[in-house]
Amino acid sequence: MRSDPDAIFDQFPALETARLTLRQIRPSDAPALFAIFSDPDVTRYYDQPAFTELAQAEGLAARMPQRFADRRTIRWGITRSTDDHLIGTCGYAEWKRHFRCAAVGYELAQSEWRQGIMTEALTAVLTFGFTRMHLNRVEAYVMTGNDASMRLLQKLGFQEEGLLRQYGYWQNAYHDLHLFALLKRDFSALQDFVKPA
Repeated sequence: MRSDPDAIFDQFPALETARLTLRQIRPSDAPALFAIFSDPDVTRYYDQPAFTELAQAEGLAARMPQRFADRRTIRWGITRSTDDHLIGTCGYAEWKRHFRCAAVGYELAQSEWRQGIMTEALTAVLTFGFTRMHLNRVEAYVMTGNDASMRLLQKLGFQEEGLLRQYGYWQNAYHDLHLFALLKRDFSALQDFVKPA
């Protein structure tokens, strides 16, 4: 196995936790993606409006694996280990290899909220980032008002570093974003969720 960070793009790295399988998004996931992204409660703090057509989800299901093939980003589909139904996604964007830094993003079907699923999924993703991608810093940008996401990040050890005023612009409005970050040296959250390799 190659040890350089770009080796992750040789083959999509599926991850397993106590309850979950994190795998590559497939075209057949489009209906599940539509169910997630058409829910206005899920997309309330997202940088795009809720989906209204299945074609939007089909486009997303095509773009996510293509970005991996282009060696740009990695986004996992979240499924329960007991079935293969997609219930959310999470992964890295804005990977700045020279700085060993990337931003993490995520969303989860509303029916799966408050069950510790995203804590479990992100623990695996963070472990992968700090070990296989050789990241030193992981960032997350959270809209004002998204208290649940802020609590999740704090539970995982992220620290809020400041408010980026009017940093985001979507849906014809500027948005303040709270910057959270987790350093490799501080990462100690919930390792027991991840199965040994």
